[in-house]
Amino acid sequence: MGADGFTLIESLITIVVLAIGVLALAILQLRTLVDTRTASMRNIATAMAYNMADQMRSNEIGLTAGYFNNPNALPDAACYTAKGCTPEVMASTSYAAWRDDLKAALPAGEGVVCIDSTPNDGDAANPACDGVSGNPYAIKIWWREEKSATQRFATAFVP
Repeated sequence: MGADGFTLIESLITIVVLAIGVLALAILQLRTLVDTRTASMRNIATAMAYNMADQMRSNEIGLTAGYFNNPNALPDAACYTAKGCTPEVMASTSYAAWRDDLKAALPAGEGVVCIDSTPNDGDAANPACDGVSGNPYAIKIWWREEKSATQRFATAFVP
């Protein structure tokens, strides 16, 4: 009779240990999903920064003239026609389309392009672009992650 009770206790302890192990695996899986989403948003932000840098390179006149330094986000439909538009208007149109794409691709996505000697500062409300001549363009992107913490991605682009 004593041996039967001992086996039952062993079985219950085994079930408790296995339950704790399965719970730990579930928590690990949940954390992996959150980290995967964060990594995905960072990949999107990186691709969007490269997209803007490519648009800047394709408008060399606008780039060297400084039209990409915190431009107006006013699109012009003429830029999408055969007639085209000026480099300044093209810079503004490219910037407006890029900001719209950011808002669609990232939660609370915001971005700015400006000349900045310190590209790793500022936030969406105050990008802290100093515009000091001779410094590179900074492409700054912000978005909201899971716990309402605003994250920033910044990269510098030298013309």
